[in-house]
Amino acid sequence: MKVESRTILGAFIFLFLLSAVYWLLVAAHGHTAERSGIAMLIFSFAAYGMLGLYLLAQYLRRHRIPRVEDRFDATQEDGAGVIDYFPAASIWPAGMGIGLIFVALALVWGLWYLYIGAVLFFGAMIGWVTESDYTEDVLPGIDPAELADHEVPSGPTVPHGLVEDFVERHHHHSSEA
Repeated sequence: MKVESRTILGAFIFLFLLSAVYWLLVAAHGHTAERSGIAMLIFSFAAYGMLGLYLLAQYLRRHRIPRVEDRFDATQEDGAGVIDYFPAASIWPAGMGIGLIFVALALVWGLWYLYIGAVLFFGAMIGWVTESDYTEDVLPGIDPAELADHEVPSGPTVPHGLVEDFVERHHHHSSEA
C-alpha cells in the first residue's frame, strides 16, 4: 500500500497544482470561454482523490495493519492464502467486445449497427454468465444433487482443503456402497 499510496498522492498533488496553474493562466490571458481543459484537469485530480480515499478506507478497514507485501520481515509463506475458484478460459468476452465495436459503429454509420451490436453483446453476456453455471466445471465427477447436503462455510472464499475433503468423503462413501 505504501508504493500505491505515494504514487496516487503524488499524482493527485501534481494534477491539483497543474489545474490551479492552468486555471490562472487561462484567466490571465482572458480566455474565459476555455472550460474543457480546466474541467478535464479537475476531474483528473478528483479521480486520483477518490482512488486515494478508497485505499485509505481499505487501510482503515484492516485496522491499520500493514499488508504482507508492505512488511520488510515478511516471508513468501506469509502471503499464502486461500486459493479461489478461477473460471476456465472463455471466448464470450471477445463476443462482448465485438458487440461493443458494433455499438460504437452505430454512432458513426447508423442506428442499424446498434441492433447488431446489442444482439452480439447481450448474447455473449448471457453465454458468459451461464457458461460456468455447471457443477461439472467446478467439481468434475461429482453429482450436483450430492452437494445439497454439504455445508459450505460462509464468506467470500472457500478454504483450500474444502473441495479436496468433500471429494475424499464422496469417494469414501461410494466405495462403501
